[in-house]
Amino acid sequence: MRAPLEIAAAPTPETASTRPGPTRPGRADPGPWQVEVSYGRLNAGDFTDIIFQTHKTTLETEQLGGIAFGREIVDIGYGFSIEAGAYFGRRFDEGGVEFALPITFVFDGFPWRDRLPMRLRAAIGPSYITKITPTERRKDDDNQGSKVLNMFNPEIEIGLPGAPEWSGFFRLHHRSGIFGLIDGVTGGSTYLVFGLRHRFDVDAFE
Repeated sequence: MRAPLEIAAAPTPETASTRPGPTRPGRADPGPWQVEVSYGRLNAGDFTDIIFQTHKTTLETEQLGGIAFGREIVDIGYGFSIEAGAYFGRRFDEGGVEFALPITFVFDGFPWRDRLPMRLRAAIGPSYITKITPTERRKDDDNQGSKVLNMFNPEIEIGLPGAPEWSGFFRLHHRSGIFGLIDGVTGGSTYLVFGLRHRFDVDAFE
């Protein structure tokens, strides 16, 4: 006698998050959308000085405040994903409003993610500023600068274990001409930035 056919139940959000495979394991997903606020101070040296001579890093008085919106667009698997977003920033002392459209590469597949959610992020994309700041002119070999430069923002993000939708982050907010590839600009500016990020799903508002 043939055994009755068994139909598997549809996976719930809880079982889907713990299912083995290339997607994110062991964590409830708060949603693909995100919004953030940030504040930073200008680094007196070059971007490479922060990486290789961290102990010599000094801050100037120039300040940067920003907001950003974004969404995950690709879940590659094994902890890797790609996000797209928009950034708006205001430079309070030197002046100028910055607008950027970064693509962000994210890794969050750490083995301790259930105890301490953590992400490594790197954003890259075009950045436009309404006023070329004195710092960016000074750090360009030709003392010109450019309103359009490249944004490159490496970042570490730490989440709250009991509230995965909230996290804090530290970022290097960097604008430059990529060693002269953009409009011949050889310098740029780097801000040391702290911020708060909230993730959500628009379906939760329906």
